Amino acid sequence: MLKRLLLALMILTVLLGSFAFSKKLVVYSSVDEANARKILTAFTKDTGIDVDFVFLSSGPALARIEAEKQNPQADVWFGAPMENHIIAKERGLTQPYKITMPKEISSRFYDKEGFYYPIYMNPLGIGVNMTMLEKMKLPLPESWNDLLKTVYKKTIQYPNPQSSGTGYSFVTGLIKILGEDAAMKFLKLMAKNVQTYTQSGTAPSKAVGIGEAVFGIQFTPAFFQFMDQGYNVKVVFPKEGVPYEVACMSIIKGAKNIEEAQKLVEWILSKKGQQEIINQKTYFYPIRTDVDFGNLPPLSSIKLIHVDPKWAADNKTRIVNRWINEVLPY
Repeated sequence: MLKRLLLALMILTVLLGSFAFSKKLVVYSSVDEANARKILTAFTKDTGIDVDFVFLSSGPALARIEAEKQNPQADVWFGAPMENHIIAKERGLTQPYKITMPKEISSRFYDKEGFYYPIYMNPLGIGVNMTMLEKMKLPLPESWNDLLKTVYKKTIQYPNPQSSGTGYSFVTGLIKILGEDAAMKFLKLMAKNVQTYTQSGTAPSKAVGIGEAVFGIQFTPAFFQFMDQGYNVKVVFPKEGVPYEVACMSIIKGAKNIEEAQKLVEWILSKKGQQEIINQKTYFYPIRTDVDFGNLPPLSSIKLIHVDPKWAADNKTRIVNRWINEVLPY
């Protein structure tokens, strides 16, 4: 009887010890669910740290983190463009973790105080359904200005900047290229060629893939995925230049699993973590210059336009309201 009792106590001790030292991380992910799972599963495989994640687009994620600030339910906000993480920092919702940054990562991509770090970057582009383009005998656009042509009437989809960070990045990119007044005039003129303003940042690619729209404007991963799957889709990077997103991650203030959160930061910035972004077929661009980009067009072939994320964050409400008043009605 005593032996059985001792054996039971030994088993219980092992189980409790295993539970006490199990590594767990809770993540709010604004990276799309499929790609978040690919990246975070690779992280778990490399580190042994299990991850529970909930998908929330950037607006709802920020709202939830703010609502839970007295009792955080997640450790990391993973994804969403940089300007969202700037807002979270300014509202006191995140905490810094200072590390020495690799020289292969541009200083434009992270916060020098350590409040947010990059995961990946993506240029904005025009996805084209080539089958529909040829069927309708339309010319292939080479510039943003080409999208004003009358032959493109009701052939374009792009995301609504009210609901989509991608849509807002498109607007701010045009502002950087043309100036604010000229960009609003451009978008107003282009409105006659727009089928719909989608609520989701990735919806235009789905419409292009099935031929519902000839052109879709968004960040490029879904277009490259369709091309890899055999769809007759082409990506155009307009010659005036394109804005890009830098998807970031932040450690939430009051995170319960702080060491595991810091490990995720270190891993995602490492060469191994960045290479997994390509190996897992996310079609995202790595933010390190020393990894193999696979089949993605090299960044050297794309004219990239830098939009100051702090300016984009500070002016978001004003610019979106201007778009609503000056572009949406047409």
